[in-house]
Amino acid sequence: MQFNDLQKIWDSQNNKPMYVIREEALHQKILAKGRKAGRTANLTEWILISTGLIASGILVYFDFMKDEGNVFSYISVVLFSLITVYGMINRFLRKNKTENFERSILGDLEHALSISEYQVSLSKGMLYGFWPAVFLISLLSLIMSDKPIWYSIIFGLLFIGVSFLSRWEHKCYVRRKNELATLKKKLAEDPLN
Repeated sequence: MQFNDLQKIWDSQNNKPMYVIREEALHQKILAKGRKAGRTANLTEWILISTGLIASGILVYFDFMKDEGNVFSYISVVLFSLITVYGMINRFLRKNKTENFERSILGDLEHALSISEYQVSLSKGMLYGFWPAVFLISLLSLIMSDKPIWYSIIFGLLFIGVSFLSRWEHKCYVRRKNELATLKKKLAEDPLN
């Protein structure tokens, strides 16, 4: 039996064209990518919020309770508190935006792309805004305190490691966003309908 005969039998049994299977598989893949992007965004937001809360709590304890603070450590408390609020507001806005997408292949793809774009902008803000500011203020705080110099050296090495990981993470998010954007472009050029 040849392929054309098998295809005729298949089509006559299902009364569906062959591309329906491909469309459903594509839709499931898009949904999976959207769920993965959503889980990653949730994790990133909770890490951002908890890091800000823990860091500001520790700094408040040492600055105000133990009275070991200086100007830069007080600024760090404010910075970490602002980061916590920023994470909460972004989470709230992202969750509200989820309602605006229709449940179709293109709608789910736009939703996954939206979450990926959000993740890229969040990681870019952390990489180029938050980490350098925290590093500079914290380093100045350590230098102004009476801590040994090796505290500053360890802190600097820790910052270099976090910076490297943040850059790697950002590249992963950009790659995921580009994959989804390419898929959206292909679907716009050659719709399945």
